[in-house]
Amino acid sequence: MLIIDAHSHFLPDTVIDHIRKHKDRFRSAIVVKDGREFVWDYAGALYPLYREYYDAGAKIADLDKMGIDMAGLPLVPNAYYYWIEPEAALEIHRMSNDWVSDFCAARPGRFRGMISVPMQDPGLALQELRRGHEALGMNALAIAPMINETHLDAEAFYPIYEYCADHGVLLHLHPCFPRCKEELTSYYNINLVGNVYQTSLGLNHLIFGGIFEKYPGLQVFASHGGGYFPYQMGRLRHGYSVREEPHAHISKSPEQYAGHLYFDTITHWTAALQFLTDQFGSDHVMIGTDYPFDMGDYQPVEHVEALRLTAQERKNIFGENAAKLFRI
Repeated sequence: MLIIDAHSHFLPDTVIDHIRKHKDRFRSAIVVKDGREFVWDYAGALYPLYREYYDAGAKIADLDKMGIDMAGLPLVPNAYYYWIEPEAALEIHRMSNDWVSDFCAARPGRFRGMISVPMQDPGLALQELRRGHEALGMNALAIAPMINETHLDAEAFYPIYEYCADHGVLLHLHPCFPRCKEELTSYYNINLVGNVYQTSLGLNHLIFGGIFEKYPGLQVFASHGGGYFPYQMGRLRHGYSVREEPHAHISKSPEQYAGHLYFDTITHWTAALQFLTDQFGSDHVMIGTDYPFDMGDYQPVEHVEALRLTAQERKNIFGENAAKLFRI
């Protein structure tokens, strides 16, 4: 049985060098703080440059340490570059997709790549999605739960969803803030609160926006245990039963669309992970680490072992669900 981490990040060293050389084009710069390098973008976000983003030896050593056989690799979300000119962002995405395709092809037993695209221009995004899937052979697409200030139920994104649904491309939602919103500036709340809030909002718009009714083949994988979303399903269901607004685009109560959703194990709380598994099923939960970030979970196998599960339910979460979705 393969144990698969469905949520582990990459950022190519070639992309880092490209940003370093063309900082104005990408509205970013490499800066040094306390002896470490960071990417600082002109919108104000700052994130560290870890060797583990691109170093195969480091990645494999850490997988072995965690008892994980294989990892799915979405691009570091700060490198989505939704907030710059689309053509410049496409450069980053093309370089990243080429790099991760080659990286995984050289290590087929250890890694599977995810496509990234410039979602601020849905036409260019669809073009790069097709290339990533048809030419590079990847079958998962990583995007943010909100594209700048545009929600995921926007009609402009319909061709992306149609392509994913028709071709079995898994849609992975990972939060991304180009800048820290004022209300999230304290206590690292941009991550502690903002990330899980944004994922919840993205799932809400996919369901209430009728996306799963339009594209019944679409499958969505939500980061960080699905944010707040799974734990407030009762509130969404109640809202649907007493308010008119949630009926605008859907014909069924929101819980009826849960079969389209998958979640990783990154909850940092056994009780929450047990609830997630009990309510949505072991066939809709996959191991995730968020490697190599400090908010990651680096004991995911132990955390799944701590749950009340049958042997088959454990196998589902450890790797069988991911193997099916990533076509391993």
